Amino acid sequence: MTPGVKVQGLREVVSALREADAEAPKRLREHLLPVARLVASRIASKVPRDEGDAAASLSARAGQRGASVAFGGSSAPYFPWLDFGGSVGKGHRPGVPWSGSVTRPWMPGGRYVYPTIAEHRDEIAEAALDAMAAAATGAGLKVS
Repeated sequence: MTPGVKVQGLREVVSALREADAEAPKRLREHLLPVARLVASRIASKVPRDEGDAAASLSARAGQRGASVAFGGSSAPYFPWLDFGGSVGKGHRPGVPWSGSVTRPWMPGGRYVYPTIAEHRDEIAEAALDAMAAAATGAGLKVS
């Protein structure tokens, strides 16, 4: 008989996978990475190409606790400004809003990252569920 596990969240998934097979959480990470890549590619398609390395700064990450997309960093430190707005440039003082010479209207929900995730929410959720099911099946668990 195949053991049954009722899953409420990712923590429970990882725990059940680890119980079934010690290598299963690693496989979960391997299955979640393509989901993060999918999200990163969807976001990159929305970022204007004339904005330097902003789109190229998006990177997919995955661990046993989930998947994420990082952006900005040293290759495009302006990405948060590009997405959410604010001011940068000559005269900008940290902690002093709108003190820089280059301003972009503030958009609390962002222009690229969060709107793209919201737009593709169902597709992302389905891909994440498929990743968890594949990891569970690989660990010998029956998925229903």
